[in-house]
Formats: sequence, structure tokens, C-alpha cells
Amino acid sequence: MDGEQTISEGPAPPSGRHRVVIVGGGFGGLQAARHLQRAPVEVTLVDKRNFHLFQPLAYQVATGALSPAEICHPLRAIFHGRVRVILGEVTGFDLPGRALEVRTPSGVQRFPYDTLIAGGGSQYNYFNHPEWQKTASELKSLEGALDIRGRILLALEAAEVEADPARRAALLTFAVVGGGPTGVEMAGQIAEIARDARRDFRVAETAKAAVLLLEAGPRLLATFPPRLSQKAAQALEQLGVMPLVGTAVTNLDGEGVVVRAGTAERRIPARTIIWAAGVRAAPIAGELARAAGGGTDEAGRVFVEPDLTLAGHPELIAIGDMARVRGAPPYPGVAPVAMQMGRHAARLVRARLEGRSVGPFAYRDKGNLATIGRSKAVCDIGPFKLSGFVAWVTWLVVHLWYLVGFRNRVLVFVEWILSFLTHGREARLITGTRARDWAAEAGATETERRPRAEDARPPA
Repeated sequence: MDGEQTISEGPAPPSGRHRVVIVGGGFGGLQAARHLQRAPVEVTLVDKRNFHLFQPLAYQVATGALSPAEICHPLRAIFHGRVRVILGEVTGFDLPGRALEVRTPSGVQRFPYDTLIAGGGSQYNYFNHPEWQKTASELKSLEGALDIRGRILLALEAAEVEADPARRAALLTFAVVGGGPTGVEMAGQIAEIARDARRDFRVAETAKAAVLLLEAGPRLLATFPPRLSQKAAQALEQLGVMPLVGTAVTNLDGEGVVVRAGTAERRIPARTIIWAAGVRAAPIAGELARAAGGGTDEAGRVFVEPDLTLAGHPELIAIGDMARVRGAPPYPGVAPVAMQMGRHAARLVRARLEGRSVGPFAYRDKGNLATIGRSKAVCDIGPFKLSGFVAWVTWLVVHLWYLVGFRNRVLVFVEWILSFLTHGREARLITGTRARDWAAEAGATETERRPRAEDARPPA
């Protein structure tokens, strides 16, 4: 809580039914709410955004392939009144009083519950260097995706008018930190942007842009079979990406990144750095653990029992990236885990109301998918280890299937078809904070402005 605030009781429909409050409208919270919306309970969903973000496609917004509205869906439109949706941010837990304190547009309010399902999600782990976040944007939020889009496009625009070859090379160098699926997908998309944009620029040779994929581990896509990791690396190299495995980031700033491979350390000039290396639970996980007298693991996830409840608090259920089942290895931080946990939480609530019991949560691994570029992907589903065009089509079908909203599915499908046929990216817009930052810099006095060649002309 920030200082002294007046806390009012949030208005609630006088249904008298079992009250379920769900924190987070991500994959886990959405599944829990969907599977409880027709149950004899009063469901309230609290989220600090009024929309659900299909986070696996956020990188396509960051690279101008899709528009934000095509991967987002308003939470209220999903439930049509069957679930009460509250726009707000959790500020505290009153476990003895079984109430959640939420900062809403009308002030801080209390929302009583009989069962609380917490799916606060995760954030990127900057490994004790929070200052790096100002320079290296992340892809866990729509704001982060739009910030990255602005950084990439502004780098190309700046390269078009930069006369100094060294500075232009730095502007056309993009460093992606993290060789997991997000990093691989991001690096491949940036390489395709640079190649496709060569028709649109007269001075900046965008096709010669350097895209570096930095991975501290021994190979890319560590959760995939080694053969598919190798296939992914080869596909990236064909696109012009340079995978650097066994290479750890030791420092970074607005001018470049310092990396260490073995005992050798060097600095790479790069004006655009994107962070996709490791995640940790959102702060709400630690707050809930402290309130319940529990603990968290090294990634900040709250420990839960096999049925996903907190020890000593059967009314508290934690799901998704913020939950760690006690005595079990950590589950991967992917959407299928959160979705299955959300459905398990809903079953647990229903069973309790009916006087039944349910067994422990059991995760069913449906496999891994990662796209690298146009017609290039890798797919690990059970006995099927696919790569190339077939894996790419599989990736398309799976993501369209899970995308929320029929309209979004149609729009994304059409955008993908058009992009495949024309190599176009119609959402290459510099907006929001990046546009304001550029305008402020452009309006500075000559002594304040960074030297740049305004009279750069294409070669005769």
C-alpha cells in the first residue's frame, strides 16, 4: 500500500453464492474463469489491463507483422456479463478477512472471496540488473512489444540518414539476448524485416543488418531435442542471423552489449537490444507467499501443494508462472501449463461445492513449437520431430486455434497470407513513447542534439 488510503468495500451482486475471485486475465486465469462462468458461483476477474494478450504472438506486433488489436481481446467481450470483470491492480491480501485489496479507477476497494485463484504471471529476469530493462526491452507485455517495434523501426530510420559508417553499422546491429523460443522467433523476424525493408530505403543497406542471438547455454532451444536445435540454428543462419551460443551478457547500455565467451570478453556496438533470457514470477507471488506464511523458490514462484493450493490455506490457489508445486521439478513457463492449471483450479472449486475431491494436478506435455521465419519452424510433439514447412504450418494451425476471438483468428490468418505472398508488414508504425522521444530529440537545439548527417544522399 502506498501511504494511507481509504479502502471501500467493492459493490457485489447480492447473489449469496460462493465467491471466486481470480487475479490475472492471462492464459491460466482465463481458463479458470471460462470453466466457472456457468457454475453456481459468483466469479470476479481482476486484471490491471482490460484485455487478454495472446503473448505467444507479441513478437509479431514488435516486428510489425500484426497490429495490437489482432492479438488482444477485451475481457468483458469474452464473458458477456457472465463473469464480473474489474480493472485494477492488487495492492494487498487480507487473508483472515478473506478479502482482496485492489486499486481501481475509483480508488482502493476490497473484494471478499471464498476462493481466491491467483494467476499473476511472470516477468523477464534481468539477473539482478534492473537497470538493463531501460535499454533492453522485453516481450511480456503489449507495451513492451510496441516499445521494441519503435526501437527497431527508429534504428532503420536513423541508419538512413547516418553518414558515419561505424555509427550506421551499430544502428543496423540488433542483439537478442536469450536463445529460447521467444529469442529465436524474434531474431528470425528481425532478419526478415531487414531483408524485406531493403526496397524501402535508399541509403541504409538494411539487407546487411547484423542480427545476433546471444545464448549463454551450449545450444539454442534447450527444451527441444538437439537435432531440432541444430535445425533451428541452421535456419536462422540462412536468414542472416548469427547465433552465438556459450555467450553470456555481462553488461549493456544504449550503445552496445558486453559479452563473455569462455574467458574472452568483448564489446559489440549495437543500438537495439532485446531481452528474452529467463523469467521470474511477478511480484504478486512473493506478496501472496508472505501473507500466507509460505515461501518462494529461486525464481520467485510461490510454493503450492500438489492440488495447487497454498499450505494451510485451501481457499488460496496459485496457477501458472507464479506457482511451483512443492517436491516437483518446475514446470516450463509456457501457455499450456497455465491453461491446464486454470482448468484444474476450476475443477477443484466445482468438486468442493459438490462435496467431491479431485486428485493432484498432472501436467500433460503437448510438445514444443517455435517458428524461425517464413516457412521455417521446428516442432516437437510426442513422436513427431518436424522442421521446415510442415512444422511451420503446424505452428500456424496451433496458434490460430488458441487465439482468442473468431474475428482475431480471421484477421491474423488473412495478415499471414498477405505477408507470405507480398513480404509486407503493414503495421510498421512508430507510435507512443518512441515517437515522443524522437520528436523531443529532433526538437532539441543544435548543441543538445547528437551530431548526425542531415544531408546524406544516395550514391550516384
